[in-house]
Amino acid sequence: MKKIILFLLICNIVIAENFKEALEFEKKGDYKKAMQIYKKIALKYQNNSPSPINKNLQANLNQNANTKENLDSLKNKKENFSQLTLANYLGEDTDFNPLGISAYKMNYFLPFAYSFNSIRNDNRKTEMKFQLSIKKRLFENLFGLNEKYYIGYTQTSWWQNYKHSSPFRETNYQPEFFVDFPLFLKDYQFFNNLRLGFLHESNGKGDENLESRSWNRIYASTAILYKRFLIVPRIWYRIPEERKDDDNPDITHYLGNFDLNLGYLGKDYFANIMLRNNLNLRRNKGAIQVDAGYDIFNNGIYWYLQYFNGYGESLIDYNRKLQRISTGFLISY
Repeated sequence: MKKIILFLLICNIVIAENFKEALEFEKKGDYKKAMQIYKKIALKYQNNSPSPINKNLQANLNQNANTKENLDSLKNKKENFSQLTLANYLGEDTDFNPLGISAYKMNYFLPFAYSFNSIRNDNRKTEMKFQLSIKKRLFENLFGLNEKYYIGYTQTSWWQNYKHSSPFRETNYQPEFFVDFPLFLKDYQFFNNLRLGFLHESNGKGDENLESRSWNRIYASTAILYKRFLIVPRIWYRIPEERKDDDNPDITHYLGNFDLNLGYLGKDYFANIMLRNNLNLRRNKGAIQVDAGYDIFNNGIYWYLQYFNGYGESLIDYNRKLQRISTGFLISY
């Protein structure tokens, strides 16, 4: 009996030493060697009778195994950022979400937004800019095509927070309804969907100061993912309004009838270029926006830089050419 007890004590001491060695490998980031030692310890544990020490060791082993799985999961998410972004775009994110609300376009907060051009009404060139964008799936597969029906809402605000009384210079509201049709093209698998939608955009202002802006569009777009490159072309048609009610009759001259987003999605960074043009060679108007983000905190919150040059950054300035640079944080892409 004494020999058995002595043997068990020796085994526990050896296991404890091995466990410390495994922890050292884990601290150094050598998870492969650490897991090999954990496996050996587990095998020894199975051959020994249960004891308080063994129970604690097994609990620690389970905890470290779970930690390793979580780290691997985070690593895989980093490596598959482009796939996750596409899954969110297509509404195929399987994470638990009882309200069914998910991110739509970019969600960001830019405490520093500087305009190289003067801003009307004696506004400061430096202000804050932020955007909130969400979508909600309503129902699906009404016509047996696996189509999905959504409502979306995007709000972009320009806030003169560095000015006395800190007024909101401009806020643009974009409620919309759209339908996603999946595409199953054998020879063109990088084409993922066809999106058809109705989009209203306005700045919520009255006519008394001649600052009211609004327009309605129907549009079609698709998402093309090739490796880590994401391409989203979109074309639209403006729904005509009566001349007397039209706040901005020439808006398509400045914003055109299409935009094109070209993005590259790295493991912990992204870059995107938005292009827009009226395709009029004589009176050419357009815009370019460059976005770049880096996951500096390693938690999905990105340091974000935005550069805009052209027409239509906001509705109030749709017919004024502006050059702006903004920086801050982006929480979803």
